[in-house]
Amino acid sequence: MKNRRGSWGFPQGHKELGESELETLVREVREETGIRFLDVMSYIGTIRYSYMKLNGIRSHKEVKFYFATTPTRDIVISYEHASYKWVSFLTALNFLAHRQLKSILIKGHRTGLY
Repeated sequence: MKNRRGSWGFPQGHKELGESELETLVREVREETGIRFLDVMSYIGTIRYSYMKLNGIRSHKEVKFYFATTPTRDIVISYEHASYKWVSFLTALNFLAHRQLKSILIKGHRTGLY
């Protein structure tokens, strides 16, 4: 998915009170893509990074990635995104600018998930 700043990435978001990691995954994917059926197959890995918020305060983020499949092909993107594309592994690797996102994509590929 392409965010409003022009960077490509994957659906992600914050865990809400009382949610499990998988419940957060399913909810965030539904909110950002409209996908209602998701078959979560495997945990891939975790990345951690820091960034500056608009108010100038440094924030730290940890994001866990899972491999999941869906029969859904038509996406309804949220206000957070500008566009989306279904692409091959190599195309996705070329779209991603952030080193850690590329690393997660490669890790899943090396384990034979896709």
